[in-house]
Amino acid sequence: MLTSMKSMRAATTVGLLLAGLAACSAPAPAPGADAPAVSPLKQYAPAKRVAMPELSGETVDGGRVSIEGLRGKVVVVNAWASWCGPCRAEAPGLSRVHKELYGRGLRVVGVNADTSLADARAFEKEAKLAYPSLHDPKGRQLLRLPKGMVNLTAYPFTLVVDPEGRIAAARIGAIGEKELKRVVAPLLP
Repeated sequence: MLTSMKSMRAATTVGLLLAGLAACSAPAPAPGADAPAVSPLKQYAPAKRVAMPELSGETVDGGRVSIEGLRGKVVVVNAWASWCGPCRAEAPGLSRVHKELYGRGLRVVGVNADTSLADARAFEKEAKLAYPSLHDPKGRQLLRLPKGMVNLTAYPFTLVVDPEGRIAAARIGAIGEKELKRVVAPLLP
């Protein structure tokens, strides 16, 4: 019985790892193009939206950020890791959207899963990220997300939070600039 339980745990672990790698193995989108989706974008009607939990703490660059502190803004929360190809491919587009729509009330906040802070910092510098990223190597911040909203082992994933602090959309896999702009436009003032 103990052996079969260990086998089941091992199979489950392998399955979760493969699911995560599947998201990171999708081809990178061309600059400015919509990214290939690993799963369809889920959008939620206002009456069906759930509250975004507080994610806060130290950022990769040594600052601090709090999702609750951004209430009243449209917030794009993007989980990424420097070793993830689709994460690397979508980062420049996220920076462009952050810069372009900042004056209209949009904020992008990353949540970085790298165990190495040096790797995360190197990627932020290389990609010239225009937005802050929480450093969450153990996934404690992400464990606060509503169950079933996203696959916590599949990077990247993105949540769009409305000005009232509710999750308006979720995507497992890379999101392209055009699609992101289409999703956030109706939420902006």
